[in-house]
Amino acid sequence: MECSNTVKHGSRWRIAAVGLLALACACNDDAGREFGAESLGTDNGDSGGETEATSGAGDGDGDGDGDPSGDGDGDGEGGCGDGVVGGEEACDDGVNDGGYGGCLADCSDFGPRCGDGRVNGPEQCDDANSGTSDGCLGDCKIPRSCREILNYDPNASDGVYIVAPKSPELGFTTNCDMTTDGGGWTEITLPHLCNGDLDTQISAIEAASVEGIDAMCRPYTRDGQGEHTYVFDLTFPPGFESFYLSAHVMKANAAGGDSSDITPAGFVQTDWNLGYGQAGDVSFGSADDAGPVVSYAALLVDPVSCQSCETALPLDPAGPYLVGSATTLFRVGWGESGSQSEGWYPWWSGSVYLR
Repeated sequence: MECSNTVKHGSRWRIAAVGLLALACACNDDAGREFGAESLGTDNGDSGGETEATSGAGDGDGDGDGDPSGDGDGDGEGGCGDGVVGGEEACDDGVNDGGYGGCLADCSDFGPRCGDGRVNGPEQCDDANSGTSDGCLGDCKIPRSCREILNYDPNASDGVYIVAPKSPELGFTTNCDMTTDGGGWTEITLPHLCNGDLDTQISAIEAASVEGIDAMCRPYTRDGQGEHTYVFDLTFPPGFESFYLSAHVMKANAAGGDSSDITPAGFVQTDWNLGYGQAGDVSFGSADDAGPVVSYAALLVDPVSCQSCETALPLDPAGPYLVGSATTLFRVGWGESGSQSEGWYPWWSGSVYLR
């Protein structure tokens, strides 16, 4: 069909808006521009064209900022301080003041925290590892006892650990029994009795002429042909409710041809204030109780009578034994009687385990 500049009146054609559009498309380029682009708002003939509503820069978030890099969730873009870690942020706690356990102001890194290798905030230590045997737990606390180590790590095994019962600055190595009766037992041996690791005190209930603590931290007494009763208290600040004795040995400490004696059938100490009867005894328990919970005389079958012999407990280990209530004072008690010069080293060797 040819385009014409003349439209006949009276024709059977009824030209409507759609008819005009068809006519414009069929005519020359000038007519197309006149009817199409300017009058009807169609595209300019470029098949790739789009309306402004679909071809602009875009708004990926739908938050109205025109940023096409948004996440498209319609919630707006996140940022440092919104409490959500995103983008290149290392952290974002919503506060970001660089405080302990928090995040730096620009979200680029964490603030001071447990595990950064520096002691800060409430930390007692920080060695940047989660080990339990080196004196610093993964929560940046210094364990006071083997029980605290086991509470932190229920899978901790028997072995040598560093604990600091008295003060965080006074840690020492010791054996931890993590097996017996549920575990958590801290070993106390002779060197800890006089080197400052723990506090101890020897006290006379009824004094002997000779008393003291030797270079190996062993308490001792010897009377001058009379009677004596003593106690030796060990302070264990974490506290304990039970104990057991391991490889424990006592030693007689008589003079000349005299002998120190324990007769199981004759006397067993039950009161801290009386360490002798027909013979002596060496006993163990809590200083907060009225008397001991176990003694040599209570466990021995045969009597002891010698000048300087060493005698081991017949049970090894002996215990565990419960004390009356939770306490921080472990006590060793002993005494002797008679007309001879006699006494004891109540803790010659061996260990006590506390929990």
